[in-house]
Amino acid sequence: MQITRPKILGTLKISRMMAGNLAVMNDIKNAPNKLIVTVNSIEHGEELIAKIKAASPGDIITV
Repeated sequence: MQITRPKILGTLKISRMMAGNLAVMNDIKNAPNKLIVTVNSIEHGEELIAKIKAASPGDIITV
């Protein structure tokens, strides 16, 4: 799965969705900058957050 880093990142956090799975989300409500990526574990989510923060806007990140 590939995601594109949004221009406005906001605060990234690992949240539990309504179905019970974990996801990395940001606190932005608008569609172009909203980010929701499902992860398998908290450790996987922390690695993904580090990758997203290290990338520059518009970069493609492979999950």
